[in-house]
Amino acid sequence: MRAIDDSSEKYAAILRELRIWKHLPESDLSRMLRRYFLVTDDFREMEDQGLLTMTFVGDEYMISQTMLGQIWLEQYEADQREKEQYNVR
Repeated sequence: MRAIDDSSEKYAAILRELRIWKHLPESDLSRMLRRYFLVTDDFREMEDQGLLTMTFVGDEYMISQTMLGQIWLEQYEADQREKEQYNVR
């Protein structure tokens, strides 16, 4: 049996907060989503995929969602609704 690390739920949670707030300091975002134990590398991974941007401001990163991040979240949420629809029936 193979373990698969699927970060989709974590990515969606981050992108949902950014959809609401537009941009947040890394520490605030990590505190808001405490259950995921987010570290800078999690955000860097998402930045490498083009889902968000990290800009160093003051003493920490300011994190913002990209257009690709918005599209990714919309697709993820549509897929989740579709899965729920098939599970209900």
